Amino acid sequence: MRANSWSRLFAAAVAVSAICVSAEHAITQTYPARPITLVVPFPAGSTTDLVGRILSDKLGDAIGQRVVIDNRGGAGGVVGSEAVARAEPDGYTLLMGTIGTHSINPYVYPKISYDPIADFTPIIQFGTAPNVLVVHPSLPVKTVKELIEYAKARPGQLNYASSGNGTSNHLSGAMFAAREGIKASHLPYRGGAQAITDLLRGEVQFMFYHYLPLLPHIAEGKLRALAITSATRISALPDVPTMKEAGLNDFEVSAWFGVYAPAKLPDAIVQKLHGSISSIINNPAVKASLIEQGIDPVNGSPADLLALTKSEMARWSKVVEQAGAKLAQ
Repeated sequence: MRANSWSRLFAAAVAVSAICVSAEHAITQTYPARPITLVVPFPAGSTTDLVGRILSDKLGDAIGQRVVIDNRGGAGGVVGSEAVARAEPDGYTLLMGTIGTHSINPYVYPKISYDPIADFTPIIQFGTAPNVLVVHPSLPVKTVKELIEYAKARPGQLNYASSGNGTSNHLSGAMFAAREGIKASHLPYRGGAQAITDLLRGEVQFMFYHYLPLLPHIAEGKLRALAITSATRISALPDVPTMKEAGLNDFEVSAWFGVYAPAKLPDAIVQKLHGSISSIINNPAVKASLIEQGIDPVNGSPADLLALTKSEMARWSKVVEQAGAKLAQ
């Protein structure tokens, strides 16, 4: 009797497994059956928005359904990320996550209702972009060292802008001030556009930000570039040194972008999305478009994005603590 019972249980387990495989296969065959929403957790016109729109246009063509951008800015990407974390894991709600939403925010914001690991399914990393340190030309400094000396001589008198709390440009500024013993005030904005506007007006004195929107202002002399946060110089700013060349070792910061879905997304959908997006990234025209936007294309597996998320969380938890960047309750 006992042997018969085990046989029946085994047979039932096999049947259930077959049903699950069949159901997942059916989902893959019909997915997507309606438009997909790609949540961009930053305002229109931001770097993340530009990246999201490049992806949405091409992904829509690849999968035969519209991919609609939903800009849900606020709290450094927290608002949009929370919305995706709460969405159904059916493949119809995706997130253009960033270094901020998935590595920095959990340590900057005292109350955050999502877990970057437990509440999301990683799909694929999409690209990276370094920041550039710029100052208003009214500051009589032409190098990073001169900026440090100038700021130290004027404790509390300088402000630095960012596109929001928890963004890579915020943490770049906080890390810079903490490491060099500078007392400067952080002014977070709801996006990079207004931050750049106030920097051009001289209402803030310096800022770390993605270099592409700053290039015209640098070329016109309205802003002065002191250093780039990448490991090597970039072709768009060949005369601007890296932070290491400017005298600051171990100061390499690249914002990154990755596509995530809500947790427990069926593996068949994960693989379908990953395959489509990977092909898009490998497309020469898309690569050229990303590079024109100042984004270095990146590819890889869902496991690669998961590993990146975990390693970056470990890195930025220490930076936030050392820089004292955690927000008050």
